[in-house]
Amino acid sequence: MLAVRPIDHARREASKRLDPCQRSRLGQFMTPTAIADFMASLLTRWPQTVRLLDPGAGIGSLTEAFAERFLANTPAGTELEAHSYEIDPLLRVYLADHMQEVAARCKSLSHRFNSIIHDRDFIAEASFEIGMGGARFTHAILNPPYKKISTDSAHRKMLRHVGIETVNLYASFLGLAVSMVEEGGEVVAIVPRSFCNGTYYRPFREFLLERAAITHIHVFASRTRAFKDDEDNPH
Repeated sequence: MLAVRPIDHARREASKRLDPCQRSRLGQFMTPTAIADFMASLLTRWPQTVRLLDPGAGIGSLTEAFAERFLANTPAGTELEAHSYEIDPLLRVYLADHMQEVAARCKSLSHRFNSIIHDRDFIAEASFEIGMGGARFTHAILNPPYKKISTDSAHRKMLRHVGIETVNLYASFLGLAVSMVEEGGEVVAIVPRSFCNGTYYRPFREFLLERAAITHIHVFASRTRAFKDDEDNPH
């Protein structure tokens, strides 16, 4: 039986405290540690300077899993700079607490950890950074929100300015993350299979394949089963 880590208890607690209407509006879908650990295990490249992007970070499960992988694969003294984006104030409280725990864990193993928590809209911030040619990361790990984007929304217009044409938040987060990772960097994301077919996602597929090589695909038999312990799951 897998051990339940403290962050699992925090995830379930936070899930129960989230407003169901707000959760549905934002497309919030938090990541169990078993899945977070699996996602982090797919990473293979560990440069001397590690800069992580975690958009829609929730309580920090993915950054924590990434940090454990980082600690296992880098020599003492290596620094991890983690940029987390989270607009929900309740989840940011949990996120800040867990980033302190990650910092303590890194310090205990003689690694350096710097956490930057952004409370701003990821699409707006990322679109601006890409337009200005800034914010390059070595890695991105994400479980993006799942929600449609209306054709005339501000988000849709921002995305078009950076060459991303898509109908859902998850694809926009993935496209922005790919654009913000440096050449040779790695991106791991858990997303629906819908982008793989159909005319709606053709522009996004072309955008993605022009900028990245897909080296690993894992298909979960059931999304509901994979996230079965996420209380009040809106999906």
